[in-house]
Amino acid sequence: MNIKICGIATARDADAALSEGASLLGFMFLRGPRRADPRQVREIVKALPAEASAVGVFRNQPLDEVRSIVGESGIAAVQLNGSENPEYAAALGVRVIKSFSTFTKRSLEELARFDSFAYLADPAGRGALDPDWASCAKKFGRVMISAPADLGVLHEMIHKVRPWGVDITGVKEAERLRAVVAAVRAAEHDTEKIRVTIR
Repeated sequence: MNIKICGIATARDADAALSEGASLLGFMFLRGPRRADPRQVREIVKALPAEASAVGVFRNQPLDEVRSIVGESGIAAVQLNGSENPEYAAALGVRVIKSFSTFTKRSLEELARFDSFAYLADPAGRGALDPDWASCAKKFGRVMISAPADLGVLHEMIHKVRPWGVDITGVKEAERLRAVVAAVRAAEHDTEKIRVTIR
């Protein structure tokens, strides 16, 4: 199971994430005081091992701005957390992870329109992810789930969905990060024989 650790800001953060088994590192390019510096990100990206990829996180930002940051930082993929449409995603020219927070028939129809590398299920009510939705989403591509703070809920979500990956956000302390990753691996082991049936 792939692990994405989001909120990487320094080379030390990246090293810590990689040492815990992360294969995807998330850099926040949302507008605000915690926005990553594309030039610093480029230096981190240059040092990444071949099996790891850098993902830039954006939300409803101008296409030219996102393209500029992609070029300057050297990131391999973008995560779109806003209301971006499929045409916007296709115009970026890199791999796209599209985030969805509501799971209805309409959102599934929207999901099918995206030619995404992966889909991030980030429900507003953590733990409320419908396994039937996950089953449908698997028809369209890789499915990731956003890790909740409650490790018991995380285990339940992994058990229900058997996702391609898990997105861990906002965890910087080494002990807490290690605990969350351990919970992911334990849930993966406990449910490795379970398969999500595509309906």
